[in-house]
Amino acid sequence: MKIFFDVNVVLDIAIKRTKDPGIFNKLTFALESGKIKGYVTTGLIQTVSYFLLKYLDYNKTREILTIIVPMFHFLDGDEKDILNALRMDSKDIEDAIFYQISLSNQIDAIVTSDRDFLKLSNTYLPVLTPEELVRRLD
Repeated sequence: MKIFFDVNVVLDIAIKRTKDPGIFNKLTFALESGKIKGYVTTGLIQTVSYFLLKYLDYNKTREILTIIVPMFHFLDGDEKDILNALRMDSKDIEDAIFYQISLSNQIDAIVTSDRDFLKLSNTYLPVLTPEELVRRLD
């Protein structure tokens, strides 16, 4: 199962930021065991590093990224993905771009904690909460 991970979920995994650590432990195990293939973009990791550096020192940020980055495969978007995203009925351009990149790369689902991103979910490309994804994996 190919899953695109939104920035908030990658941050949740990186800094164990959650009310229910079991959810993210299960997602991490699914990634590491190959039960799911996680996908992100380079830009998404740049955003994660920006937020980590706001709250952690450089060495801790490097340590976390060194652990997190190998868990994922990297996708590239192109002009078509961006233009298609701009045509979508979404006020969040970043989410729309991630959605279009996921569509172009035959991703099975997107996982996010962003309520607005969840509104983009449809039968072609489901957008799931971490809890919904874990339920599908069980």
